[in-house]
This record gives sequence, C-alpha cells and structure tokens, in this order.
Amino acid sequence: MRVRVVGLGLIGGSIALGLRDRHDVAGYDRDEGARAAARARGIAVVDTLDAAVPADAVVVATPLAAVVPTLRALAPRAGDAVLLEVGSLKADVAAFAETAPAGVRIVGLHPMAGGTASGMAAADGALFRGRPFLVVVTARSDERAMAVAGDLARDLGGSVTVCSPSVHDRAIAAVSALPLASAVALEAVARAALPMPFASVAGTGIRDATRLAGTPLELALPLLGAPGLREHIASLRERLGEIEHALGDESALRAILSARKD
Repeated sequence: MRVRVVGLGLIGGSIALGLRDRHDVAGYDRDEGARAAARARGIAVVDTLDAAVPADAVVVATPLAAVVPTLRALAPRAGDAVLLEVGSLKADVAAFAETAPAGVRIVGLHPMAGGTASGMAAADGALFRGRPFLVVVTARSDERAMAVAGDLARDLGGSVTVCSPSVHDRAIAAVSALPLASAVALEAVARAALPMPFASVAGTGIRDATRLAGTPLELALPLLGAPGLREHIASLRERLGEIEHALGDESALRAILSARKD
C-alpha cells in the first residue's frame, strides 16, 4: 500500500517508521528540519503537500489546529486515497467530513500512545505495539476506508475499536484530558509542598504520576478543550474530598481503596 504521512513529529514519525517495512511509505512536513530528520532515519520524503498524492492512504499527523486545514487542502486532489487523521479530538473533523466532497473518504484514527518528547528524533516504530487504536467513523467513511484504517492500525501492532466522533471525544476527556489536568495540578501541589528540591526526592511514583505535565503546549491546550472535562474535574475533586474526609479513619479508607476497579 502507498502510505503518505503528513506531519513528521513524534506520532507521524513513529507511524512512518512502524509501517515502512510493510508498505511504500513517504512523509511530508512543512518544516525543512523535520524532513531532514526523517531522511536521516531512512524515511523517504516529499517536499510539498501536493506530492503526498496519489496514494492509497494519507495519514494526517499534524498538530490538531492544522488537521482540518490539511484535510481541506488534500480533499480536492485525494482521488482514491483514504484520508486518515490522528488528532486527539474528532468533532471538527466530523464537521468537515459532513461538507467534504462526496467522493472523499475520511476516517479518524487515534493511537492511544505517545510521550512528552516531541519531534522526529523521538519517533519510535514500536511506539504503538500493543496499544489501542480508536477508528472513528465519519460521514465520508465507507467500508473500504474503514478497512484501510483497521489494517494500518494492526500493521502498527495495535488493537482496533470502532466508535463515533462524539463517543471518541467523551472518552478522550476521561482518559487523556483528565489525567493531563490532574498531572499539572499534582505537580504544582507537590513542588509547593516539598521542603527540599523536587529532583532530590522525586521517585518513580511522583514522576510517573506527573509525566503528562510535560506535554507540549500545542498538544495540551487543545486536549483541555475536550467535552465533559469540567464535569470530570468536579468529580475528581469530590473523590479527593472523600479521601480527605476519611483520613484517620482506617475502615473508611479501606472501603475507598477496596472500591478500586481494574
């Protein structure tokens, strides 16, 4: 399959690396440095967005704000290519798909993997192995387009779950946006409470719990717009309040801890 990846950061670069042994892969990034970094890692590169087509599949892996503009630019010349995008939220993509030309095929493809490092230098072809992929149907998704999305996800080592854009975005608010907000708050509280420098006492527990606080701004800001996040934060505040009120009461704490689910 001819696969073209638009956006050669951590996610796009990892997709290109993960697929190149199975498919004819080439990448594009508007940043010349990113293109050079991809070439240095053995990824074929095209120098313009127009050159990303013709193809069998084009994966748009740009920052979220650029996803719809990139899809809009590709749509008139997509031909038979399936346009996939790996943005963290899907409402705007779904809205664009409603008005896209009838012959264009658009599918959301969201790998539930990543990291706080960015750029092609951090890309890893094994990043998605064993990870969930959410395949998101739009008004311009047909059976073949969905099959292409699923095949690429599995070729990257992932497992596939199909959902709607609204279900996707509500899920992401709970499993991505809420942990991000919590990590930012937890790090701020922990640093303020420490009687010594953070680096001298922080072990793997606090570092793991606050890792997402290092998410690049261009990724973090859109994610904090996920629908339902405000309500999730309120629920988290309530749960923390329950723990706070149970402190010193072993039986109450046992009940709270025993209620945890796998």
